[in-house]
Amino acid sequence: MNVKKLAFLSKVCLFALAGVALFFVWKNGSSWLEEVSKYTWHLNAGQLILSAILLILSLSLTPSGWVIICRSMGSKVPAKELFAAWYSSQLGRYIPGKIWLFAGRAGFLKARGMKLGKAGATTAYELFFTVASVGLIVIVLAIVSPDVFLHSGGRAAAFAAAAAILLLPLLHPVQSYLCRKKGIDHAKLPSPKTAAVIVAIYSILWLLRGLSLFLLLKGAGLTELSFASSLAAAPVSWLAGYIVFFVPGGIGVREATAAAIAAPGLIAPAAIVIAGQRIFMAVVEVLLALLNTGKIKLDHKQEE
Repeated sequence: MNVKKLAFLSKVCLFALAGVALFFVWKNGSSWLEEVSKYTWHLNAGQLILSAILLILSLSLTPSGWVIICRSMGSKVPAKELFAAWYSSQLGRYIPGKIWLFAGRAGFLKARGMKLGKAGATTAYELFFTVASVGLIVIVLAIVSPDVFLHSGGRAAAFAAAAAILLLPLLHPVQSYLCRKKGIDHAKLPSPKTAAVIVAIYSILWLLRGLSLFLLLKGAGLTELSFASSLAAAPVSWLAGYIVFFVPGGIGVREATAAAIAAPGLIAPAAIVIAGQRIFMAVVEVLLALLNTGKIKLDHKQEE
């Protein structure tokens, strides 16, 4: 994908993001505006800037899990190209269906010589490990602060995530059994050690996102916050938005879920602030994609 096509896709994604956001504002606008108008805003520039820095840092490191998966499955593509492919395909999450970002990554690996089945498996592993990391955060926070998941939507997403982390120990035995049945070399699949490393990386990134959310809401003047709830809101709202399959990027769902978990007494003001963060995040993702696209080499050798 060249820079011109990526720039065009970026504009389309941003317009789609704005359109969906406008729909949710139109649908809930009157009640939200009434609640927001009663709220007194007290901004803290330092906290808002630190929140933005943490968010950018987490977005910059997010592709690392997929890169490790690709390496464990035999890919020899340079890491900078894998990062570039991840950022470019990430824009596909704003297209309904959520399959496009994974199709982009799998398509890139196939073009670089990896068999289609393995290329598709890298994206499946990425999703599973991401959900498992959400589960790890959920279990720890549920022990530390049991009242974190009072919101029904948050509870449903939390249970799904917890199931993933509980199933993680079964991953390697199951994949080894299936590989033996089909005569496939299971050496080039993520090992238990690799899985643990990736889940740990994603968990750290979720904590960065949660801390960023906490600082964002505090910086916007929302004081009725729980630190543990804010840490939980970032990963659980991501999963809640992902479960709603046909909503591009989980727009509206994620904001509402994050606000309900992090600031249940101030949902409307919190949702407005988090919606602003979503727009900022989309702009950062587009910039990262544009900055990294030039790192993909067009002249390459087949890997397999």
